[in-house]
Amino acid sequence: MSWNWRLASALASLAVMLVLITTNVRLATNSISLYAFLFERHNVSERTGISPDGLRTVGTQVQAYFSTEVGPLYVEAEVYGLRRPLFSEAEVAHMADVKGLFHLTWRVQGASGLFLLLMVIAAAVRFRGGAWYVLATWTRNGAALTAATVAAVGAVSAVAFGPLFTLFHRLGFRNDLWLLDPRTDLLVQFFPFGFWRDVTLLIGLAAVVEAGLLFFAAHVVLRRLHRPAGEQTTSVRLS
Repeated sequence: MSWNWRLASALASLAVMLVLITTNVRLATNSISLYAFLFERHNVSERTGISPDGLRTVGTQVQAYFSTEVGPLYVEAEVYGLRRPLFSEAEVAHMADVKGLFHLTWRVQGASGLFLLLMVIAAAVRFRGGAWYVLATWTRNGAALTAATVAAVGAVSAVAFGPLFTLFHRLGFRNDLWLLDPRTDLLVQFFPFGFWRDVTLLIGLAAVVEAGLLFFAAHVVLRRLHRPAGEQTTSVRLS
């Protein structure tokens, strides 16, 4: 096997992991039901003075902002019975930065999916009927890589989620607009530290479950198939 094909095969397994994780991030970002559940779980109504119905409306507007190319975020709601704009100029600017990160995630998702599609076509042309073995190998390795990565991040998060959360912000943003005051800034009251911890946990759990199902399916396929000629070194084993 050529080194080019070995590298492409390793990247295909990596793309499986990226598709799994970015897809779960996208699903979580677009789930109003998840927002409502976590708002209730973290007592956001009591924190902000906004009714549960009002919170759901705000969550819908924030989700729509993340999903579209509309301009600056502007949201109004009744806070302790008085209707007012919710977010300051600094909070709106930070949300624009957050939106930029989400859109980068969507681009990674799209690029990874497109790369996998091209690799499937390349494997079908190169190995014909034996392509199923190659695809199952990529899937198995990508699922194992996903589980290992999530487990590593989860282990660190279990003992140091706060520092990890701070590191993420320092690496992900070029400014300090994310340093908001939970006593006065509604954005932090809407999305408190525990909200993001729970979202991260749910995304990780979903990715691990999906990876487990894919690993099992790929393992079954590999047991039923024989390695195609010329594919002796395509498998990227994780040990």
